[in-house]
Amino acid sequence: MSVMSIRIDEKKRKQLKTIASIQGKSMSSIVEDLIVEYVNNFVESNDQSDQLKIMMKASETAFDEWSNEEDSIYDDL
Repeated sequence: MSVMSIRIDEKKRKQLKTIASIQGKSMSSIVEDLIVEYVNNFVESNDQSDQLKIMMKASETAFDEWSNEEDSIYDDL
């Protein structure tokens, strides 16, 4: 799994943290669920879903050179 850093307003972060605590989830899992929902809605409601698939396929090889044993030390940062 990849790591992604996002900037968010402090008040919203605290609200998300509170909701996550109430639901017994991590903030990361909530954000991941929201991203999945957003992408699915985009694909379902957009004529551009084929274009999105083409763009995603083209970008798969962009980071192949980083997928190696030597660079694996950065995987957990």
